[in-house]
Amino acid sequence: QASNDLTEIVCWKQAWGKVWCCFRRAMVARFRMRFYVWAGFVALAMLSASTSAEDDDSEGEEYAVVTCGSVIKLQHAQTKYRLHSHDVKWGSGSTQQSVTVVAHQDDPNSLWKVSGAHGTHCPQGTPVKIGQTIRLTHIKTKRNLHSHLFQSPLSKQQEISCFGEKGRGDDSDNWVVESKDGGQYWKRGARVRFSHAATRQYLQTRSNFKFDQSNCGHNCPIAGQLEASAFRNGEDEAVFWQTAEGIYYPNESLVK
Repeated sequence: QASNDLTEIVCWKQAWGKVWCCFRRAMVARFRMRFYVWAGFVALAMLSASTSAEDDDSEGEEYAVVTCGSVIKLQHAQTKYRLHSHDVKWGSGSTQQSVTVVAHQDDPNSLWKVSGAHGTHCPQGTPVKIGQTIRLTHIKTKRNLHSHLFQSPLSKQQEISCFGEKGRGDDSDNWVVESKDGGQYWKRGARVRFSHAATRQYLQTRSNFKFDQSNCGHNCPIAGQLEASAFRNGEDEAVFWQTAEGIYYPNESLVK
């Protein structure tokens, strides 16, 4: 009899252990579900708040124009690719730091700081005028968007490179902001073109000049990217650009 009682107790404990294990698993699953739902609501709220803040900035009058000190991405109006650079040298021409145009929206190597012309200072928050000469300094490498009388590798137009150290370069880093739509200032989202001050060639890119293994080698570090070059025809659609993502400083004349 004692043996039977002991067997029943063991079986009862095993059964209760299985029930408790199932109960515990159900509670953990329920907790996880609630956590994921809560986390989803938090993420959605944060995204909504971020979007609202960006909308407020872009709609405010003090953020309507591009200002000196702003760190921006430039999107090619025709291809929607973004102006880009990296610490990769051209294998021909000047052998300076290469400049290309990429499809990726979130690449930090596509950020450029808007500065005054070589040898001048443009205070942060100063609105950039149409016709003004500026420099675009690559954020990661601290070199300036540059052009000169070297030939570009694919289109055989004028080469674009990055030049200088810690933002210090020369007169060939200067670009004039131009617009066909008129207006006094460089407006965010407006189509503009950049004329190289020294050679009067325009910054451009074209979808049919893309780097791949056939023109760049088997281990090409810029495969899939478009060539940036300078071109003489300022009326061509390939020379127009628009501002995209970035950190935009407000127009100081409107916030004082």
